[in-house]
Amino acid sequence: MNKLYSLLMGGVMAFSLTACMDSHDEPDTGRLTITATHLAAPNTTILDVKNKFKNAITGNNTFEQVKEDLIFEGVVVANDVSGNLYQTLILRHIGSTAGAADDQCIQVGIKHTILYPYFALGQRVRINLRGLYIGNYSRTPKVGEPYYTSSGNLRLGPMLMERVAHNVQLVGKPNTTLPELTPLDLTTTQGATWLVDKNHQNYLNSPILASVIGSFREMQGTARNKAEVGALSGKKEPLPKIFAPEALYDAGYAVNRNLVTPAGTTITLRTSTQNDLSFLPLPADVRHYTGVMSYYSGWQLQLRSPHDIIPNLSK
Repeated sequence: MNKLYSLLMGGVMAFSLTACMDSHDEPDTGRLTITATHLAAPNTTILDVKNKFKNAITGNNTFEQVKEDLIFEGVVVANDVSGNLYQTLILRHIGSTAGAADDQCIQVGIKHTILYPYFALGQRVRINLRGLYIGNYSRTPKVGEPYYTSSGNLRLGPMLMERVAHNVQLVGKPNTTLPELTPLDLTTTQGATWLVDKNHQNYLNSPILASVIGSFREMQGTARNKAEVGALSGKKEPLPKIFAPEALYDAGYAVNRNLVTPAGTTITLRTSTQNDLSFLPLPADVRHYTGVMSYYSGWQLQLRSPHDIIPNLSK
């Protein structure tokens, strides 16, 4: 009798412990959050931030630390989903009208190998700039932190994850139907005029999410500056031609292509090596390309993913 009682009590205890485990030891998904849980309400805009730090943004690889609570929001319109935009997000002003003065984007650097699961397209993001740095990298307005390159140069790079946990908040859930994901259409006659207008070739229109149309006049990779001409001159274009063969990469581990619009404007299409875009066959016909455009000495376009390449719709 005592033996039977002991077996019954042991079963009850085992069931009790199992029930306790099931109700209290669920995975703590909160630990997967890499961003802040709450930031104060926005008190500025991307446009105001660009104007406030104009000197740092328009200098030659210059930057400045923000020492006050400047909080803005934006929608993610480009991320690292293909690997072409490494450790980079592009945020666009919420409610902006394409081509209007308030239609502003800014680059945000985050030091993490994979960003897109956390910062999907259409995700609303709030950032407190206090303690972060704002300036430019290759004349593109950027938020991040300084770092030393392999050459010993101090540049504005991505912010560390510790900063993300305190300065960056996700607001709501991603929504890919948001109007902010509609690119500025530069495929029209008006768009061709916009591209050559010098009034648009400044930090206020860099970076932007835009669509262009064109074909590749040069199949050979091109250098970004005179120092790279010699390095590329002895390299031969491998066949079949792809966007970014390793044989042609420059000091930035990327390949430049000359994309020429029907109006004759040349846009540098820049693609990093070893990603979803770099091995795609280089189209010989006219196509539409959507991506992040920035202005240095000319317009430069970086595609977000293979889906940013579509056939010529005007045929």
